[in-house]
Amino acid sequence: MQEELKEFGLTENEIKIYLALLKLGTSNPAEIAEKTGFSRSYVYDALERLLEKEMVSSVLKNNKKHYVATDPKRLQQLAEQRLEKIQKIIPALEDLQKVSKEEIKVELHRGTYVYKTLLRDITSVLKNNDEVLIFGIDDETLIKLDPHYHTHLNIYFNILKKKNIKEKVIVKRGAKILKEAKTTSYRYLSKESIGNTAFEVYDDKVAIFLWGKPNHLILIENKEVADSYRKQFEMLWNMAKS
Repeated sequence: MQEELKEFGLTENEIKIYLALLKLGTSNPAEIAEKTGFSRSYVYDALERLLEKEMVSSVLKNNKKHYVATDPKRLQQLAEQRLEKIQKIIPALEDLQKVSKEEIKVELHRGTYVYKTLLRDITSVLKNNDEVLIFGIDDETLIKLDPHYHTHLNIYFNILKKKNIKEKVIVKRGAKILKEAKTTSYRYLSKESIGNTAFEVYDDKVAIFLWGKPNHLILIENKEVADSYRKQFEMLWNMAKS
């Protein structure tokens, strides 16, 4: 019984006072103190807390404050009221959980054909009318990355065309661009502004390239991370020249 009463947010001593009050009926703090063995001051403070928790009520008797334990049947009503309040806030709590506990998935790929791996993922994930944002990857870069990239790109561009997927690409000024990319818009920044950074953003994913021997592709899947990179890209896009 005491364990069940704890579900109403009561401490062990508050439960003892509530149960004593049920047995005594209407009582003053002195009578409750005598019954429970607690000091009168402690009983008075505990009764005030029980009032806030709606476990007791107070009445005046001979101009003195007395207390009455809440009818046990009323506890069911209190429980139902609390359940209703909890049910109302559950959607908001679930939204918070989605934001705070969204998992960050990270994959690491390396080797000559990491770009082929990325293209395969992009075409499998994106839906009609989606968008791909590309920073720092041009024709010259792809030749170094994958000697057979033209074969992969022909398949990729055909899928982009069928799904009406648009690309926005920022490359260094003077870079070779992919003429066959009819769904792509290009803008240019200085070589210094581009640096050695290269990334792509699509769906809830970010692909980051690290050039070297071997080449590395870091694939991050997380909406918050992807949205952050989108904002960064759009800022650079507005700075770039067409």
